[in-house]
Amino acid sequence: MEKETDKKYKVMKTIMDALEDILCSYQGRGHLSAYTDLDSLALFASLVTYGQIQVENYQYDYDDDIREDGEAVRIYQELAPQTRWRVGQHTQIEAIRMNALKQFAGMGTPVFEEQIYYKDTASVLVCGGILPYEVFQLFTGTAEVKKIYIFPYPFRDGWDRPLYFSFEPTEAALEEMRKYMERKWEEMCRTIREKNEDFNAIIPEVKKWEG
Repeated sequence: MEKETDKKYKVMKTIMDALEDILCSYQGRGHLSAYTDLDSLALFASLVTYGQIQVENYQYDYDDDIREDGEAVRIYQELAPQTRWRVGQHTQIEAIRMNALKQFAGMGTPVFEEQIYYKDTASVLVCGGILPYEVFQLFTGTAEVKKIYIFPYPFRDGWDRPLYFSFEPTEAALEEMRKYMERKWEEMCRTIREKNEDFNAIIPEVKKWEG
């Protein structure tokens, strides 16, 4: 008979794998993996498991001719200079981002504040890789972020249509995220103290070059 702990492990592993697929689905140079920080991934998965982070998914129709949509192009071009996005590269990721922006056209005009942000709904739109602890930072760094929408790579096996996902934490989840961030900060400070008295013991001061 399967042990209860084995069942819990399987559930957690299933959710962790699903989060990996949602948060870090984009391949290529700079590809991220949520498994690089097991602490934050495990916390994220447990909060989802116990319903402290509400997760929803939404189907949408991907527009292959999005570059013919003048409004989507205009919004993209206005945001791109504030981000690391590029204009006119005609890559797949550019079209994916335009499609994501099109889905949120009814949310108002987005601005860039570390991420694409919609003030009217206090929502953040993420296209591309984001790690669990970065999600925690978004939710705990400001009281203005209530919900995060993530668009994973849209062309996935088994999907009839592309999906995007929303994550909305309860107050209890926010408190757990804050504790996690505080603990990580304390660990960093302790490391600095153990190495020596100051920051320069870990990262040497850069000396001015005199040519």
